[in-house]
Amino acid sequence: MKHLRGLTILFTSLLTLGGLAWGWHARQATLADLRVPQTRTATLFLPGNSGGWLSMRDMVLSLDRPHLAHFSLTAHVSFNGHVRWQQHRPLATNLLVPVLFKDNTHSRREATQLVTVLQQLHRRYGITHVNFVGHSSGGTIAYDYLNQQRQAPVTINRLVCIGADFPDRRPLKNHYPQLHILNLAGNIGRTGNDSEVPVDTATPLRRLVAGHVSSYRFEELRGPVWDMQHSLLHENPTIDRKIIRFLYPPS
Repeated sequence: MKHLRGLTILFTSLLTLGGLAWGWHARQATLADLRVPQTRTATLFLPGNSGGWLSMRDMVLSLDRPHLAHFSLTAHVSFNGHVRWQQHRPLATNLLVPVLFKDNTHSRREATQLVTVLQQLHRRYGITHVNFVGHSSGGTIAYDYLNQQRQAPVTINRLVCIGADFPDRRPLKNHYPQLHILNLAGNIGRTGNDSEVPVDTATPLRRLVAGHVSSYRFEELRGPVWDMQHSLLHENPTIDRKIIRFLYPPS
């Protein structure tokens, strides 16, 4: 029995490793032929409720390649809003910056702390234009930042929301004539949700930003659970490709 149990564990481990290897290869292959313009615009990645580095790691590392973008900085935000910067390599074009909040369950507070992140990104690294990519309540953090009075001296070019909803949010007060928004919602088959966020709770963003931004686009993504489950939306190579093409379009 011990011998059989050992073989079962070994077989299961090999299958798991094989699946992970295949998934990573598929992700790399999906982006292999893609090229985007190289710019000085940085893209900030905002994890959702209780999220951290693991939430956005695979997406950031997948996009980190010479012809797409460069993962050079991480911003670590403490409970009291102090920002510690971790530089991984010299800064380059199309900078990718995960923002990791220690207090990661209060989106409005995180939006306030995001001001300091952007101020320092501008002052220390000379960044004047940024994009936001927010998964789940990370999209809510980005929206709350846009709708608050206190902001940083940077221009927000593009916002991607992935599986985000916007409960009890008021319409935008500020105008962003340069801002383009892509709102992505997952739908497992015909269930109408991604297992956590119903599609119809993502769609109100159109009404909230109407007349205040340059463009807004909503896409409902349908597929099987292993592609469209809420926590797997940022592990999907098709979404990676869609996002990077939206963030850095041909000039």
